[in-house]
Amino acid sequence: MAWRLRAGRCRGGQGGAAPTGRALALLLPLWLCAAGGGAAPVYNLSLAVDEGLPAETLVGDIRAGLPAGADPPGGFLLSEGSGESAVLADFHVQPETGIIRTARRLDRERRARYSFAAATLRGEVVQVEIAVTDVNDHPPRFPKDSLQLNISELSPPGTAFRLPPARDPDAGRFGTQGYALLEEGGAAGEPPLFQLRYVRPEPLELVLLRRLDRERADVHRLVVEAWDGGSPRRRGRLRVSVRVLDENDNAPTFSRGEYRARLREDAPPGTAVCRLRATDPDLGANGEVRYAINRRQSDPDGYFAVEERSGVLRLRRPLDREARALHRLVVEARDGGSQPEVSSVLVSVAVLDVNDNRPSMRLLYLTETGGPRVSEGARPGDYVARISVSDADEGGTVEGAEGGGGIALALLGGDGAFALRAAGAGVFFLCVAGPLDRESRDLYELRLVATDGGAPPLSTEEPLLLRVADLNDETPAFPQPHYRAAVSEAASPGTAVIRLTASDADEPGSPNAEVRYALEGDAAALALLRIDARSGAVSTRARLDRERQAALELRVVARDGGVPPRAAACRLSVRVEDANDNEPRFERAVYRARLPEHASRGRRLLQVRLNGGFGGPEVDREPFCF
Repeated sequence: MAWRLRAGRCRGGQGGAAPTGRALALLLPLWLCAAGGGAAPVYNLSLAVDEGLPAETLVGDIRAGLPAGADPPGGFLLSEGSGESAVLADFHVQPETGIIRTARRLDRERRARYSFAAATLRGEVVQVEIAVTDVNDHPPRFPKDSLQLNISELSPPGTAFRLPPARDPDAGRFGTQGYALLEEGGAAGEPPLFQLRYVRPEPLELVLLRRLDRERADVHRLVVEAWDGGSPRRRGRLRVSVRVLDENDNAPTFSRGEYRARLREDAPPGTAVCRLRATDPDLGANGEVRYAINRRQSDPDGYFAVEERSGVLRLRRPLDREARALHRLVVEARDGGSQPEVSSVLVSVAVLDVNDNRPSMRLLYLTETGGPRVSEGARPGDYVARISVSDADEGGTVEGAEGGGGIALALLGGDGAFALRAAGAGVFFLCVAGPLDRESRDLYELRLVATDGGAPPLSTEEPLLLRVADLNDETPAFPQPHYRAAVSEAASPGTAVIRLTASDADEPGSPNAEVRYALEGDAAALALLRIDARSGAVSTRARLDRERQAALELRVVARDGGVPPRAAACRLSVRVEDANDNEPRFERAVYRARLPEHASRGRRLLQVRLNGGFGGPEVDREPFCF
């Protein structure tokens, strides 16, 4: 132990037992009396002792403060000045010897300096100063053992948060020298989130290095360690709990990238299609998810609706797979933040087919007219119509009349005159299967029946009225081959003689059945008679003269309007009946005869001949007799 003496020389020594507090109290008045006798020299003695040493540790000797060789007779009188109780409580001072010892362990942080005065009987005064030397007996201490910081997860990197500094009662190098940051539970290999910033005299700050993510870690536990300069170092720790405050920095996330569902087309409105699920890791309203269909991008007709809270997608309107087999919806999930985050997902709803559609047929006639008319001259195998069969239901394949499954097409009626020929891909041809004769049958009532393979099956029946178009394959015919008629020679021109009718079995009203009449014969007969080409009425063309021509023989021809035309003929005989239109005439104007005078009675003299007229027959008269 060293003593410093400001006036005089320092010596070291050992003393005896320390006086009690009562003895010091008795010595004080004596010292005051001696000091009042006159001016006395004052010496200064500075002592130092380490804190924390055990009681009775030697501090120093008051005599070291006197000049060398000046041993005071009778010891010392003590005066503590201001701090009497502190000196008497912390030190033992022996007045007889001047030895100073500690009365208990000293604490520099409680009191770092003591002072008192000691006087000899000769009047010398030693002013004693005892300094308690600091040792590293205190670690740095924070005001609290733990601290909680609330930091928004949107705080930008570089944001600083002030921390309370550690206090170390020790002085100098034994005081707080620095800080270190320990992060508890940090993932290996990840860069740190925080660092400490401490530059005297600036405050201690915790600096954010990277953005926080509450959804990954809502609490970060840090340890701030303060250390002093002792050897070994003493340390103090502050546990910092960083609670990350939630912000609406996350959009809702759907559990799938795309939802696929299937629904029967006969499902009633209100049927649940599927359930959408989106989660938002944010807290409170920021994490409350509500669902809605984006009508601008999908489902403008409102076939579907989604429950806002539960995310259940339901059917609102009846579906029709044949109109639309797949519905694509864009469903949005929106959180409840003040500036909400939105995400969307695609929902594909495939409409499952049910047998709710009957097969359909489409006919395309391949006839010359493009209609339901087939020529009676068509040969077996000729095409009449092309039939396309389809079913709007899924799997509507087409089979023949004997096919099983899919769509079956059958032909009913026709008595074997027509048949179906399959061409594949739902196409059939209606063909002629036998000879046709319009004159025996001009209309066929056919039925096409298409039946699907559903359970129960649905069928479609298409009636087909097929007319047989006429060919000019029939010749006009007269009821009899020879017609006879008579007409008076007195008939005026235009007088009807007879009406002939020829029939044609071809289609009535068609050119093939339209008959025209004509007369054929010698010119003389044709000059006297005529026939109406349409009606077949024969009439006189000029006046008749039985005396010149008593009978007319003609040939009547009936010809149809077909291409080429067909014709038939019959014989017409017309007898001219006589009329009294001529006076009798003698052949001679004078007849001469000779009669013997002796002629007997009744003897013929001559014979007179009368003519019936010009060109008429001769009329014999009875001879004249005498």
